Amino acid sequence: MKRKTRKSSTTSFNDPQKGFDPTSKRIVFSLLILIVAVMIGTYFFIDYKYGSFSNMFLGETTETTTEEETQKIEIKNVDGKKNALIAVTSPGENEVYNIFMVGINMSDNVSSFVSIPLQTVDAGGNTLKEEFAMGGVSQIEYVLERMLDIDFDLTLCATQNGYKFFLTELGKGIEFDVPQDLQFSTTNYTVSLKAGKQELSFDTFVKLMLFDEWSGEADATYTMQAQLLKALYEQYFKPKYITRDVDKFTYRMKYIKSDVSSEDYVNDLDALEYIAATKFKLQVLTPQGSFAGSGDKEKFTLSKGGIAQINSAFTLPPAEEKE
Repeated sequence: MKRKTRKSSTTSFNDPQKGFDPTSKRIVFSLLILIVAVMIGTYFFIDYKYGSFSNMFLGETTETTTEEETQKIEIKNVDGKKNALIAVTSPGENEVYNIFMVGINMSDNVSSFVSIPLQTVDAGGNTLKEEFAMGGVSQIEYVLERMLDIDFDLTLCATQNGYKFFLTELGKGIEFDVPQDLQFSTTNYTVSLKAGKQELSFDTFVKLMLFDEWSGEADATYTMQAQLLKALYEQYFKPKYITRDVDKFTYRMKYIKSDVSSEDYVNDLDALEYIAATKFKLQVLTPQGSFAGSGDKEKFTLSKGGIAQINSAFTLPPAEEKE
């Protein structure tokens, strides 16, 4: 009589019918615990060393970012004024789309925003658009300084894309209360928006700076364009965007043509920090004047009252200027 031998049974790791034996389960469980532990450890190491995954890829450690975040800027009281001339141009920079003026009176803590009609006629009978074609933004600066009896401290000029790249370096978009439904197309751009408060992408924001079909009086376009610039100023001219990193400033400015050098930037940091940290009254000025003609020959003439209003907003009283 043959003696029966007992067969030992083994369970395969990947046998779907028999499943895992206790030893296999322990091994799998241990591996899972190990993987989770490694992931948690890696997370805390990156958080401790770099602060975030993005910082790790940028090569910035928590020591540098914390130093930047906790560094207290000493805000010095600054008086005087700063006037800026801003131009938005076509891609080839051979045509001007917008002319903006921004005046910052640090003595009274008032910021003024004006969008000047391109059809504005100078003393020689030329429009600003024609003056730009002859000598660029520097020619417009020359004309406006004499027309309005003011001085510009800096000029900024860039194409639509240049401004979009520059603004993208600061943030994601602009919150703006669009006053009306918009559905408009030209050969250069399309605008499609519902009325109401919303975040505009920088692409849409720059398109609206060019939009000239706002409902209302003839000057509604220039009021709305200045309102857009005011919204940009309110949301992005803040202490966290003011940096003493000259390389970062230079990188951003490469998208914009300007007469501001790195040396000017360093010299004006006290004024920038004061403006960014101080509560300013923000006012939008609508050019006062009249249109004449039609079509391409349409021209705009600033009234004496309009010139006086802009001059008052963009200059300081003589006594303060002398001090």
